[in-house]
Amino acid sequence: MRCFISSFIVVLIILSVSFSCKKQSDQLPDKGVSFALNEHRKKTIDSIHYALELDIPESKKEAIKGKELISFLLKNTSEPVTLDFNADSSNLISVKVKGKDVAHTFANEHIVIEPSDLEKGRNEVEIEFVAGDMSLNRSEEYLYTLFVPDRASTCFPLFDQPNLKATYSLTLKTPASWEAVANGLLKDKKSDRSKSIYQFEKTKPISSYLFAFSAGKFFKTVRTIKGREMTMYYRETDTTKVNRNADEVFRLHGQSLAWLEDYTDIKYPFGKFDFVLIPSFQYGGMEHPGAIFYNESGLFLDENASVNKKMARASVIAHESAHMWFGDLVTMDWFNDVWLKEVFANFMAAKIVHPSFPEINHDLRFLLAHYPSAYEVDRSAGTNPILQELGNLKNAGTLYGAIIYQKAPIVMRQLERKIGEKMMQESLQEYLKTYSFGNARWDDLIGIIDKKTPLNIAEWSNVWVKTSGMPEYELISDNKAVSVKQLTDSISGRIWQQSVNSKWKVGDAYRESSLNLVNDKSLVIGDAKSMVFPNSSGIGYGYFKMDSESRNYFAKNYSAESDPDMTDPVFRGAILVNIWEGFLRGDGQAPQTMVSNILGMLPKEENPLLVDYLLGNLQTLWWSFLPDVTRQAMQVQMETQLWELLNATKDKGIKTSYFKAFKNVALSDDGLQKLESLWNGKLNVKDLVLSEDDKISLACEITLKGQNDPKQVLETQLNNTKNPDRKQKLAFAIPALSKNEAERDAFFESLKKPENREKEAWVLEGLSYLHHPLRQKSAVKYLRPSLEMLQEIQLTGDIFFPTRWMHNTFAGHSGIEAKKIADAFLTANPNYPFYLKNKVLQAIDMLDRAVKLKR
Repeated sequence: MRCFISSFIVVLIILSVSFSCKKQSDQLPDKGVSFALNEHRKKTIDSIHYALELDIPESKKEAIKGKELISFLLKNTSEPVTLDFNADSSNLISVKVKGKDVAHTFANEHIVIEPSDLEKGRNEVEIEFVAGDMSLNRSEEYLYTLFVPDRASTCFPLFDQPNLKATYSLTLKTPASWEAVANGLLKDKKSDRSKSIYQFEKTKPISSYLFAFSAGKFFKTVRTIKGREMTMYYRETDTTKVNRNADEVFRLHGQSLAWLEDYTDIKYPFGKFDFVLIPSFQYGGMEHPGAIFYNESGLFLDENASVNKKMARASVIAHESAHMWFGDLVTMDWFNDVWLKEVFANFMAAKIVHPSFPEINHDLRFLLAHYPSAYEVDRSAGTNPILQELGNLKNAGTLYGAIIYQKAPIVMRQLERKIGEKMMQESLQEYLKTYSFGNARWDDLIGIIDKKTPLNIAEWSNVWVKTSGMPEYELISDNKAVSVKQLTDSISGRIWQQSVNSKWKVGDAYRESSLNLVNDKSLVIGDAKSMVFPNSSGIGYGYFKMDSESRNYFAKNYSAESDPDMTDPVFRGAILVNIWEGFLRGDGQAPQTMVSNILGMLPKEENPLLVDYLLGNLQTLWWSFLPDVTRQAMQVQMETQLWELLNATKDKGIKTSYFKAFKNVALSDDGLQKLESLWNGKLNVKDLVLSEDDKISLACEITLKGQNDPKQVLETQLNNTKNPDRKQKLAFAIPALSKNEAERDAFFESLKKPENREKEAWVLEGLSYLHHPLRQKSAVKYLRPSLEMLQEIQLTGDIFFPTRWMHNTFAGHSGIEAKKIADAFLTANPNYPFYLKNKVLQAIDMLDRAVKLKR
């Protein structure tokens, strides 16, 4: 009987444990942060503080140990509390509440604590762990975090969603010789044997993706700008380059912050203001409050930097500074509204930068900086709306792209033109003050605006923000007039409300029509016999068809002083964009004719923005659209003209642009000899100053295209490269440059391991060498495996990496075999995640068009 009872008790225990485990597993959330989990925690958890301590060893091979105290208010204890920790089970050492170990479940990238161990009101959870390396970007001499959009949980346990803002108190133990910087002001620094201990002040409430720190062997410079102390951390070893750029970098930050304080009527919200310049940083910049991270090369410019480079530097500084208000002070509630912070940062950056460059035509710059890149996605089968759907935060990185960064500012400019600058500013001030240190949605802003205007802004928003694609307009000619009309749209009844200016020419006289396109009716532009230049001001968005007579007249009379409208750079830019769009859509223009037209335009063009745009299109035509036999026939003409323009131009920035274009297309014996002589210093071009990056790039081009011993060239360049970060980057790329196909195969195979993709900028450069147009036949075999790796790359790489991986994989291909491989992959995977399928379709769009136009 005793034996029976004992056995019965054992069975009960087993059943009880099984039931308990089943109950917990039923409650486990999916991997990532689902929208449902986001909403639940938003309603039940508040007032979060993290006291975090990390011990960073000198060697990157050693683990970083951490401990934290998480304090939060819990509104009810009816359900477990779920923390996010995307790491191996061995990384979690202990979980304690009130100093005692508590039962917990660690699965599906979550730590689940049962409600019986918690209480309504204030709770404190102590956790010891080993930090995950995925988002720590560790090098031997430095590291930096990059937690956007949901990567903080790959490092330490927390509530990793944007609408659970928290304060952070950080302590870093680092090697003694390392500097450290974080969001908070440095409170104390102590020495402990071979370690430095940095303690940082508690931050203001910020979202988890904005929490950041960096530590390592950095130089630093401190300046006070308009009463605000700023510290710049950097790795660049060229002191001449640093000294040439430092004053302007600090000045641009001071100018941006002062402008934003005035525009928003809110003082800088986060106290201290530092920034870190990082070699090969994944983005142009990242807006961590109190510690902005930048790509070092974007701020430390070469001596011959073009006006585009200078504008880009000013713009990225203004963009990241604007984020302190738009994104950091007020943050999107859910990452589907991530575009909101980006569009306002871009929108404000344009306003900030304009006064610093009075010599620049800013309408032209806005046109060329936004429309071509937005069209590149919007014309593809993989386009998406500005406001996208998002079911799980783990997929938030796929939302980023040209639609957010380039199309959204165009739409925002439309909104400002509709309601006026004053109402826009007042609405944004109300928005920022209403949701300060909180979260908001696009519809919250639209609600504020709708109260101030009789216009139906919501109706306009529903088309431009919440649906995908771009309008197309055709010209209709009869015996009396030429009219413009929106073509039948892919969505029934959708009208793209916008205003468009168009010019038309009869004889020697131009006339201009201002059209308000608010329905699908045709509107008269000009007389039947006129030449028509639709969207001549470049403000309208869409594909505006042009007739061949008007296109030919434009090419023949480009920049002619006898034609006053041709002297207007915005007009030239707008029509160039129209013509390029028409070419890509197969309107009958031959690639060779396009190349000849651009070569005819370049000697007449002195505007650096338009020179860069023309050269970009010329190189795309050259490698992607011209048949090999035609390119070979035009090789000497192409090189000769670019070399002449390189030597003839007096503008140093334009000279640099011509140098880069010549380097890209040079292939003849004479062209390659010129490249080698520029590289080894035997040939000098007046006013062309070559940086260390330029010398490295020349060595790579010579190796890839030339017949000389590549090892000798690359070894010489490695020895000549002084900067350690650039030296490591070149060493990484050497196998991709090899003339030995087996070595290139081995390089590609190595990229299948995530640890070999940590330096994403290095990987992307390597891909560009593997898939160079001259090597596309041997590189075709990499295409299918690259597509198959995309899902893993999305989970392990940073937000732009999947798009860039696909782009650099397919950009060098223009043949039918590459198209068949991409099409076969999509056909074989009908249930492929739509957000990644879109990335593939975007990447192969130019390939598809090249194949069609070559037939």
